[in-house]
Amino acid sequence: MESVMAAVVRGWAFAHHADLIWMETASPDMMELTNFSEGVRSKRPETMLAYNLSPSFNWVASGMNDMQMMDFIPRIAKLGFITVVEFHDDALVIDTFAKDYAQRGMLAYVDRIQREERNNGVDTLAHQKWSGANYYGVTEDQFKETWTRKGSMGVSEGTIVVAKQNPLTLRKGSTAFTTMCGVCVAV
Repeated sequence: MESVMAAVVRGWAFAHHADLIWMETASPDMMELTNFSEGVRSKRPETMLAYNLSPSFNWVASGMNDMQMMDFIPRIAKLGFITVVEFHDDALVIDTFAKDYAQRGMLAYVDRIQREERNNGVDTLAHQKWSGANYYGVTEDQFKETWTRKGSMGVSEGTIVVAKQNPLTLRKGSTAFTTMCGVCVAV
């Protein structure tokens, strides 16, 4: 428990500066994971957590039965952890795709990525909405409506130009408002 508390204290210290706090354990121990998650989130509830769900763990020696092993991921997810599985999954997909892409070029992309995204309803098929293109396009349109160069469209020196506050829909549930000072986004 002492080492978990030391990790919690480090988690508090680094949570403000890190995208997520990574925890590793010698074995898949729910008590350690629970104590770490509850400890870090007691002072930093917004902290994202990651866990080294190691394939090198001796799962048989962990003392878990089959049902506990099957339930392990949902239980740690409820504690706020993502796992190293995502890392390995990304690496496998990238490695196998890169080899196929080197051989078949764009056909590999269409076969392995684009068609599969479409078949599975994956939202990133239209990558522009994830890149911010919608946000910048709408923002540009608002600036065209509200800000002008001196002397154009009847605006001359000394004329006050006020920006309209037009709500923009960026993604589900997020709204932004342009102001004279910049952009304020609520997600």
